[in-house]
Amino acid sequence: MDTVQEFLVNEGLEDAKKGINSTHILQEFILMGVLVGKGYSPESAYETVEEWERTGESKLLQQSKYM
Repeated sequence: MDTVQEFLVNEGLEDAKKGINSTHILQEFILMGVLVGKGYSPESAYETVEEWERTGESKLLQQSKYM
């Protein structure tokens, strides 16, 4: 597994350990994958998606986190 996949998988596993549901984790992965495809580093993509969630820019991510 390359470093991009390792980073994203490890972040997803950490979220699962925190009790975050799989739908939310998959939504984040899809968004991060799009950003990586657009040239973001995995870390930058992760931080961007997390910021969208924190700031409310993504209502979908806020609502799905603890469904």
